[in-house]
Amino acid sequence: MNPQDFIDKLAPWAVEEMKRTGILASITIAQGALESGWGAAAPGNNLFGIKGSGQLQETQEFINGHWLNVTDGFRVYDDWIGSVWDHSQFLIENGRYARSGFFDRCADKDYEGAAQALQTAGYATDPSYAAKLIAIINKWGLNNWDLSCDTESEVEPYMLVPNDANKIIAFLKAAYEAVDDPGSRQECHRLANELRKASGQPEE
Repeated sequence: MNPQDFIDKLAPWAVEEMKRTGILASITIAQGALESGWGAAAPGNNLFGIKGSGQLQETQEFINGHWLNVTDGFRVYDDWIGSVWDHSQFLIENGRYARSGFFDRCADKDYEGAAQALQTAGYATDPSYAAKLIAIINKWGLNNWDLSCDTESEVEPYMLVPNDANKIIAFLKAAYEAVDDPGSRQECHRLANELRKASGQPEE
């Protein structure tokens, strides 16, 4: 799988997780790419290198200034969607990520700060982890997926159909004629004009 195909597959799930948890889609995609080699090295559908029971796997860790080969246990998932969801839960449930300021940086749409917070919290032993995430995000424009969440969350203004508005206005006119109180008549007039505005008609 080439990088763009990986992004196209993972991005919709990353965006949904951003809506659900606030974790930047760019961070989710970049971590998945880095940890799994763009999907080429994801045994057990484990895209994010999350450790646990399920399978033994050889990996490299940076310990005492040296890269060492180690064998450790890693979680197993039925599919990539499960891996993406569990990645979010892992970050949420481990308090060190909140303490590192990760979620604050996500709230600010600061992917560079979020990447650094992941490294500070010890997500990986690689001393260049944050820099590698940032490089992936910049090269592939992954922060555009963060911005897409803002666009999708904007609520479209509701436009009332003029014909429906006029039907309601007709009832208000009847109510206007049925009352003598100036305050009630004024309120009927105000409501009628609000309906006209909501349906794109001129006020009267």
